[in-house]
Amino acid sequence: MLMHMLPALLILFLASDRSHAQTSYVTGYTSKVSTGSSPSAISSSLTYLVDTTGSMYDDLQQLKLVNNWLLDRITARFPYGVRQYTMVEFNDPTFGQVKVTYSMDEFKAFFNNLYAYDGGDCPELAMNGLKVALENSPPKSFILVLTDASAKDYTNTALLNNIYSLINTKQSQVVFLITGLCWGLDDPAFLIYRDIASKSSGHVFQIGLSDLNKVFNYLDFTLSRPANNTERLLYRYYNGSHTDNFSISTNYTTLLFITDGPITSIRIIGPDLKDSNPKAIVSETWGSMYQVNNPAKGKWTISVNSSSPHAIQVDGLTVTNTSLTARCSNCHPNATCEAYLGLFQCSCKDGYIGDGFSCLDIDECAYSWLNNCTYGYCVNTIGSYDCVCPVGYTKGAGNTCVDINECSSPDLNKCHPLATCFNNVGSYSCVCPPGVLGNGFYCEIDQCARGVCGSNLDCIKNGGSYYCSDPCGNHTVLNEPWRSTANAQYVDVKCDYDKVGWYRFIGNGGIRMPESCVPMLRCNTHAPMWLDGSHPIPTDGIVSRQACAHWSGDCCLWSSTVQIKACPGGYHVYKLNRTQGCSLSYCTDPTSLNDACLCTDDEECRFVSGSYGCYCKENRTITALSDLRPTVNCGTQKLKTTFRKCQLRALKVDVKDIILADSSCFDVLNDNNTNTYSVLSPLQAGNCGMKLKTNSTHAFYTKSFDFTFLLNGMIIRDKLTTTSTCIYPLDMRLSLNAALNPIISTTYINTTDTGNFTAHMSVYNSSSYTYPYQGVSVDILTKTLIYIGVFLDGPDPSLYALVLKNCYATPSSNPDDPMKYYIIQNSCPSKRDGTVSVAENGLSSQAKFSLQMFAFAGNYNQVYMHCEIYACDTSTTICAPSCSGSRALDVTTQTTYSVKLGPFTKLDPAAAYDPAPSVAAAYGTRASWMVTGTMLMFLSIVFVSGKQ
Repeated sequence: MLMHMLPALLILFLASDRSHAQTSYVTGYTSKVSTGSSPSAISSSLTYLVDTTGSMYDDLQQLKLVNNWLLDRITARFPYGVRQYTMVEFNDPTFGQVKVTYSMDEFKAFFNNLYAYDGGDCPELAMNGLKVALENSPPKSFILVLTDASAKDYTNTALLNNIYSLINTKQSQVVFLITGLCWGLDDPAFLIYRDIASKSSGHVFQIGLSDLNKVFNYLDFTLSRPANNTERLLYRYYNGSHTDNFSISTNYTTLLFITDGPITSIRIIGPDLKDSNPKAIVSETWGSMYQVNNPAKGKWTISVNSSSPHAIQVDGLTVTNTSLTARCSNCHPNATCEAYLGLFQCSCKDGYIGDGFSCLDIDECAYSWLNNCTYGYCVNTIGSYDCVCPVGYTKGAGNTCVDINECSSPDLNKCHPLATCFNNVGSYSCVCPPGVLGNGFYCEIDQCARGVCGSNLDCIKNGGSYYCSDPCGNHTVLNEPWRSTANAQYVDVKCDYDKVGWYRFIGNGGIRMPESCVPMLRCNTHAPMWLDGSHPIPTDGIVSRQACAHWSGDCCLWSSTVQIKACPGGYHVYKLNRTQGCSLSYCTDPTSLNDACLCTDDEECRFVSGSYGCYCKENRTITALSDLRPTVNCGTQKLKTTFRKCQLRALKVDVKDIILADSSCFDVLNDNNTNTYSVLSPLQAGNCGMKLKTNSTHAFYTKSFDFTFLLNGMIIRDKLTTTSTCIYPLDMRLSLNAALNPIISTTYINTTDTGNFTAHMSVYNSSSYTYPYQGVSVDILTKTLIYIGVFLDGPDPSLYALVLKNCYATPSSNPDDPMKYYIIQNSCPSKRDGTVSVAENGLSSQAKFSLQMFAFAGNYNQVYMHCEIYACDTSTTICAPSCSGSRALDVTTQTTYSVKLGPFTKLDPAAAYDPAPSVAAAYGTRASWMVTGTMLMFLSIVFVSGKQ
């Protein structure tokens, strides 16, 4: 892009997502290093103008990477050049720090020491920074501007006139690279960029940060040669389609065609009136660069179709005096030799870099943009590279890895014959058809879906079988007066997110659900649940009804299906589904007390002596201890085995004479309100004989109890052994209990209001969060998704919502490491990483997110993850983050605590494909990273009140 009048200054102006990072100011300094290069090898000076406001963090990381690549390529292709390196910084409200050197290594050090700080608003002092750069750079400069911010100081007429004068005097060219905007494309704060570009024969490229390397391909072409070996043939700025002509009267080795802005098509016709079929170096919607080698002399035509503003530039390149030779034998063996005006030009072949006399292998794996190993692992070879494909991929055209469609043939998948196979990128999944149980690899007909238990009994699946149960005799009693619709108090707000199964309401709050809309903020909850329909009678059997939640003026804003059965004795039982969240609760109608008996489970309502009353049920079959059938209640933390006192009295047994083996392991509840005797066992596998088994979807807790009974005279006449079983669907918490050796981090939390809590954090290998990684090491290929879950466990964790505020990765264990890669920032997922997905954050007592594993570029062998989190009081604070808009800012002032996970240590590529079976292989992971030893996870949490 340079000609003999072409600028020699490269000014890079950077700005990206605005943040509030506070960093210190670095003063400028100037140093100059002399070299012994020949005057004939004088090359263009290189200057960067760097915006160091807080939004610059991501931009600086990418810029450092691309800049190192560019400088290494320029030095390799043009090793004799003498170049002044200049860097100008600016911030808000300061600007104008200048550093100058002739040492490439020192110039790299300038970049490595840059950091982002301060700022806050979007527009920046772009024009002031540009003026300083022009004043401190040599004449005939090339100016490159990269920013996501519009110009704050575009209205300063004196400043703009000064800039235009400097451009005209120094013959500078200005190119803008825009990675974002404060406002629209038609805003004057943005249009000033186009005005400066057109006046300086420059460009405006609107790019994503990941495309920075593509623009630097253009710099590689222009800076890797002496300054007088390029000639400008055409430059114009347009607002629509056009056709232009230019003539060539000089022997050029190459023509470069550069465009910016969206264009529909471009056609380049040579003197022979034929399409020149140019080679595309860059071809993007924001701009392009095409190359034509050995162009013929004569008239050339370029035709462009476009409806947007854009610029067209054509440069002619002559042979460089650093690659000319009198004999081809002087060329490197990995270079080509071409005749040129009586001499010969040496050019390194594809896959090599150098000046033609020295050609070194290009390590295409060192930078992601040098290879196209999509989904694969890059392995460098001499003059080229190879892509090693992970499991689930096969080698495709162009050295790429393409997904294997495992569903295309039964030989490629292990789905059950009844299941449907779904192909995913790099894997596949199997799903059993509706009404069929299983995980897809095993499918079993769901007998319960066929109505095998009839309309009066509930069908309960038990592994591969089922059994029928009468909910009138197998349910949980809810005796909570606060459920009454007459209760308008708003204290200790309740919710029923944990209510799953059959329940019966008793007590003075009412025994049935209301059949009409309940006002909001009743039943000691936010959104009261009521029954949209009538209750069944005994002959109806089990029926389904809709339960509605009243909120925001809508009597049925949320709804769920409940099943109801009318039982002998004048009461109803309800099969409830957990509510959609807090705070929603099932209410009772206090007027239902007037038309039914208030009997407990071991009593029945009978008409005796002219009125209804509660009487102990006549269990004539209860003649021995073996006839006892205790009920089992499956809670979230305990298994509850309950005996009815009426049945015990039939055997002349008093509950105070019951001796329970290993009684120190359990809690005993003698409930006079429900006339029951219960044993509560903690749901902890291996604790006091509690056994746990799992399949792919459920966990089975089983506990056997030994009871002995003391009779009069303190003699033991009989002994009873009974077994209780609870079945739970696998979730984040239960899957950790089921795993033999999960990787988990735990911390204990004490609150003044709700008691002691435990917070757990673990890593899972699927979006179901039911397959935790186990053992002390995990192998993971880069690009493999990992899933991280955090949850609270305690008396009532529903009162708090876990909030992930900031999560980021570093190459060291230091959370303040200047090299950071943000995954979640201000409680919102990174917009620059499309693999980050936040499944839950600030909504409940658990938080979930996932991302693809990655590696830091450069000589880094480890990755650490850091998260700043807190727990938010849902009764006083809106905890869910708002991530709408292009710039989500954190407005909370809460103290946060840190989670640290790592290190993830990079493995030798050969080790990543060890065919030996492992725990990771059983879970389907593909790892080139390993978490060695015990993973370091330190989890702290702060409880947020409503007072700010």
